[in-house]
Amino acid sequence: MDFIRAIWIGIVHGITAFLPVSSSGHSGLIENLWDMRGAEGLFFEVLLHTATLLAVLAAFWRDITKVAAEMILICMDMVTNIRIFIENKKTGVDKRYQKISGTNYRKLTLLLLTASVPMAVLGMLSRRLVEAAFGSLLAIGIGLMISAILLLVMDFIAKGDKIPKDMTYDNAIWMGICQGMASFPGISRVGVSMAVGLLCGLNRKVAVKLTFLTAIPAVCGALILELGQLGELSITGRMWGTYLCGALAAGITGFLLIRRMVRYLQRARFRGFACYSFLLGIIAIICKFME
Repeated sequence: MDFIRAIWIGIVHGITAFLPVSSSGHSGLIENLWDMRGAEGLFFEVLLHTATLLAVLAAFWRDITKVAAEMILICMDMVTNIRIFIENKKTGVDKRYQKISGTNYRKLTLLLLTASVPMAVLGMLSRRLVEAAFGSLLAIGIGLMISAILLLVMDFIAKGDKIPKDMTYDNAIWMGICQGMASFPGISRVGVSMAVGLLCGLNRKVAVKLTFLTAIPAVCGALILELGQLGELSITGRMWGTYLCGALAAGITGFLLIRRMVRYLQRARFRGFACYSFLLGIIAIICKFME
């Protein structure tokens, strides 16, 4: 793959990363048609997601800063509660514990931590399967068609009014499972996570925000996992340069578009995206049988 192709894939990824049409399905389809398969192709995909993650960090930096601060406070409160527990056991006094989940952002932080557990488990268990799926146009096509069905369902979900404080932890677990499933090419991370959020009764604005915030640990975990396998990959210096050019193109495109995309998702209907994903899935399957 040359620099021009890498930049082209990066631009496509940067546009589709924030829409419910599966950026991995698009880039995987292009990479397969250009015969860029295997572990190296998966590593390039993770780099693309990492680049667009920087755009997410820029768009939601206020929320991320508050979540990081709440995480520190949660750890401090847990240490305090351990001390209170020990003191209560020694003295027999029933001293009141610090409340861990009090504010909206405190609950949001706990939900993100809860969602990270199934994401991590699925990521570690499914890496080889995901790698094989990236090399298969059939798998990509099936993933795109699954996304299309989910997107079609989303337009018929009743509007909710829940905020993170109203969510239960099993809701967070389901969102984490969906983020883990979205590692498979063709499964839209935005589409599947928003569908679960809306089914849980979330306000659409909150569902969009939670979708992107839960993607942060998912992408970071995938990057760490891929860096751990870096020694097994046969990536030359030229390939590194090519991959980084593609990632840079994805990051710049995502940074320029993310705020508009986020506002659009808060009011968009998804039937058009469903038809598009279904058609793209059919095209991927046809290309598979024409090889």
